Amino acid sequence: MRIAAIGGNALHAPPHTRTALTSAYVQGADVLVFDTSVTSDGHVVPGSDRGLPRQAGSTASVGELTLTGLRALDLSAGFALRGSPGFRYRPPGHAPVRVEALEDLLDALPDDVTYVLRVSTGGTDTVTAVMGIFTRRAATPRLVIAASEPELLRHARRLDHEAGTALTGPAVEGPGGGPAPELLDTALRDGALDLVLAGLDDLIGPDGRPTLLGHRLDEAKHSGGVRLGVLVLPRTGAGTDDYALAAAQPYTWAVGTESTFDTARSLRPGTLRVDEPFAGTRIDTRRFAFGYAKANAYCHVFQDDGVHVRITPYRGDPQPPPPADPVERRLAGLEERTWYALGDWPFYSGGGFGVTHGLRGDFAAEVQVTSAVAAQATMCEMAAVNADPGTHQPPFNEDGTPRFPASYRDKDAFYDPHGAPPFVGAEHDEDDGYRINWNLGTLYDTNQYGPPAGDGRVLAARLRLERRGPYFAAYTRNDADAHDWVCVGTVRNDSMNDTVYLRCAGKRWRQEDPADPTRFVPLQSNEFVFRDLRITCYF
Repeated sequence: MRIAAIGGNALHAPPHTRTALTSAYVQGADVLVFDTSVTSDGHVVPGSDRGLPRQAGSTASVGELTLTGLRALDLSAGFALRGSPGFRYRPPGHAPVRVEALEDLLDALPDDVTYVLRVSTGGTDTVTAVMGIFTRRAATPRLVIAASEPELLRHARRLDHEAGTALTGPAVEGPGGGPAPELLDTALRDGALDLVLAGLDDLIGPDGRPTLLGHRLDEAKHSGGVRLGVLVLPRTGAGTDDYALAAAQPYTWAVGTESTFDTARSLRPGTLRVDEPFAGTRIDTRRFAFGYAKANAYCHVFQDDGVHVRITPYRGDPQPPPPADPVERRLAGLEERTWYALGDWPFYSGGGFGVTHGLRGDFAAEVQVTSAVAAQATMCEMAAVNADPGTHQPPFNEDGTPRFPASYRDKDAFYDPHGAPPFVGAEHDEDDGYRINWNLGTLYDTNQYGPPAGDGRVLAARLRLERRGPYFAAYTRNDADAHDWVCVGTVRNDSMNDTVYLRCAGKRWRQEDPADPTRFVPLQSNEFVFRDLRITCYF
């Protein structure tokens, strides 16, 4: 059964944004449903004329604003995470979540998505503008124009018969509702429809029997008056039983949702491949390998009711005073440059574990991670990497003492957070927040990072990374202020192999002080503990 995401994953990221729309696709949605409106300077944007600015706390309408003015608004300002009244999506001091023009979104979103775009304001001009964007991309076969006015649907058919048409109810806040039966009859007299958008309560009465609209749609589907069927819109507080009930109706073409997590159990369960708590001290080296980012004695990776990445205090001076002797000063500078050339800084320490069996195709992985501290110049991640894990490094010597990496042979870039590109990951970024990271190339210097989301001071959280084809989505949740999944970012990475390997790792490094770039922030000791790794695959 098709999953249709209303506004994207609107309960897990600000609706109508690239993050919300892409994350819904990654988690199985084949249909994206959203309103469209036009700015005062003629740009089509996702979101209703009044509703989109209201996401940012503005009383203006889209039609009153230029695209530049609309992009000055923060669409995350009004985002309310389910069950998390204290949650703030974008931390203070970071870039706002901005609207994107529809044409820019189409270039970024997958090519195998069907768009059901609702037109509630602007009349035929909005329909023409939307159709033009899809026509220029030869994408009208993937477009369905939805409206409550049959005249707008007639106009869409006149512009391009390859585009579909859908009848919906009057514009309302939220997912929307179905048309009145008499409006359906009027629309059908104009010619066949492709879809009808209707809520479950519009179709099935309190007694569990079909309503008049439900009867009419069942008849229209069988007679060919409605070619594809019904896109069933969710109702507030919908449970898994609602989605199963909607999918079971003979006229249902797609089941709508504002959360693809809510539909997962009924419509996209997947196969659980890994369920590992890392209990006790015995390492399953058949499935997991431990290793180090650098060859020094400041990091120890071991298992003890979780995989620990223990990073101890650096015993040297991260910024010793320059020697008085000019020759010694030149030698000190040369040594510093060799650290950067070889990437073997003594104060850069980290490591973690990798899953030795590759993940083929689409998957969702999640892990619980706890940090001893949240501070600048220390972070942890869960990432998908093309490279496979390096040789397992036993955590202890035969006499029971900790075993540390002694030479370059004992380290591997796989265990270095942000290392061994290309990759995509979900990370706890210092004390700034949680974010997605990626690299489309093969050089460390081309690493990229999304803006942070949530409270970076939260020490214990669950990280989640999902893949569908070349698209990835990163999430987090915690018991402090984010009690539901938050999508922190999405990315397309065509450099990733069909089979990738999962790593969980943490590190600390020397970092310039933004207040005084000639100095460095304090070197942090830290301890990351990874537990309860779960990997679900989708075939």
